[in-house]
Amino acid sequence: MPKSTKTPDLNWLAEVREFAPPLRMDAPIWMREVLVKSGPVIPCGEKHPYCEVGMIIEGEGTEYIEGEEALHSPGHLLLIGPGVPHWVRVDRYPVRALTILFLPGILLEMGPLGDGAVLLRRLTMRQTIHDRVVRLPLALRGKIENCFQQMWTEFRSRPLGWELRLRSLLTDLLVSVVRWEHKKGKSALGDQMPEDWQKLERALAHIRRHFHEAIYAADLARATGVSETRLKVLFEQTLGMPWTKFLQGYRVHQAAAMLCMPGRNVTNIALACGFEDLGHFIKVFRKFMGTQPSAYARGAHSPAK
Repeated sequence: MPKSTKTPDLNWLAEVREFAPPLRMDAPIWMREVLVKSGPVIPCGEKHPYCEVGMIIEGEGTEYIEGEEALHSPGHLLLIGPGVPHWVRVDRYPVRALTILFLPGILLEMGPLGDGAVLLRRLTMRQTIHDRVVRLPLALRGKIENCFQQMWTEFRSRPLGWELRLRSLLTDLLVSVVRWEHKKGKSALGDQMPEDWQKLERALAHIRRHFHEAIYAADLARATGVSETRLKVLFEQTLGMPWTKFLQGYRVHQAAAMLCMPGRNVTNIALACGFEDLGHFIKVFRKFMGTQPSAYARGAHSPAK
């Protein structure tokens, strides 16, 4: 069971570092493997603007999350939302751990909006370390560990369709955990969707309906039923990003889909997706996708080798 951390152990919080792997809208999932054969390990925490799911495959450690600590060993799953400082102390060597980091917004693109919101809320809601370091039953542990191993193989080798495969496996992993928690009455979510998430759904629905038009903070706040200040906080707390960045990403995704269709004009696509001019569209598209719209279109239309 988790316990409150003694005051001296909180010194690591002063050394928390910002960690920012190269995630972007066209590659929103990133993984890392940690191999530690011997100690000592210098205590240094980290935080980042992404969701994190982690699992120790071999070894044992103590997980520190904000002001609490808990055992983290094989069979435990780590679930953390954006901006949460955390650190693990290795207690038994050797250690092998796999970590998945991903943009919060991608869960809202997987299946019905309500389901994606439930999965995202499981990671981002305020909760104790007991809900963040979850002990899995043996049968589920095997399935989850297999998901991690498959994702790691896909991430390293990057065969055709690897990014879509990562999304599929991540969804399967999270759905399996949330279903198990719900079945066993262990869910930290509760039965009702919190008011903030209901408002977020209204905001996202407005963006989906009007992304091709000019959207201003006042309009979106009015459609959501909150003030402009609250709108900003709502997106930062639930998705880990400003509403303007989410809107840009949504428009870019729509444009990318259109660019895959033959005979489409880049300028017309930009205007159809809510961008006021071609120059701005190219700049934003390159920021999110890592390439020019024209190059993206050529790649989509080139025959597979």
